[in-house]
Amino acid sequence: MTNDTTRPAVERVRPPKALWDHVVNPLVRTLLRTPAHRLVDDAMLLLCFRGRRTGTPYTIPVGHHDLAGHPAVLTNSGWRVNFRGGHPMAVRWRGRVLPGTGTLEEDPDHVARAYSDLVGAHGWEHAGRRLGLRINVDRAPTHDELADAVRTFGLSVLHLHLDPTD
Repeated sequence: MTNDTTRPAVERVRPPKALWDHVVNPLVRTLLRTPAHRLVDDAMLLLCFRGRRTGTPYTIPVGHHDLAGHPAVLTNSGWRVNFRGGHPMAVRWRGRVLPGTGTLEEDPDHVARAYSDLVGAHGWEHAGRRLGLRINVDRAPTHDELADAVRTFGLSVLHLHLDPTD
């Protein structure tokens, strides 16, 4: 981390698309469907939903985080817009398929607060990798710096409301 004034305090980082799309996602998707899912359950789950307009089925491996005792996904991926106003989905998590509803939070102040809580939980020195961020300052980013990143990079929080299980 450096105090480089040419870069914003917080940036979104993404691994190379080809590596992610053709190697990592297929591997994690397969792993989460096997008994070996336990290796990644603490960090990953499969998000299953249909496109709002097209009905196209999607099964996407995503990292999940605990926000106020509920699972949530941090994303700026294009598929997130399907969840504006709430949308049915299911997750494959911990070896089970759990139905529910996903709701997208895009308000910069609310999303920045979620990121701030997670930066605090992980420690700012280690949070960047877990949250898909590059923190370019030698301290925890401020709320305003996180809100700027939310606006600049289209960051959002997908809240996963899982139906109660028997």
